[in-house]
Amino acid sequence: MAATSIEQKALGLLNAFERAGKAVSRVTVEGRKIEIVLSMPVKDDEFDRIDMRHDKT
Repeated sequence: MAATSIEQKALGLLNAFERAGKAVSRVTVEGRKIEIVLSMPVKDDEFDRIDMRHDKT
């Protein structure tokens, strides 16, 4: 069996996560350690565009 490099393993993991519908924001390879950081979905704030001041204008 052919040996796979750590970079090839990281790319395989990245492809597996993306096929599963997960958004990956970062992949870090340090030695034999592979770190995959998933993107957090942005929550829309329904009050973001409303001026919420309570004072005299």
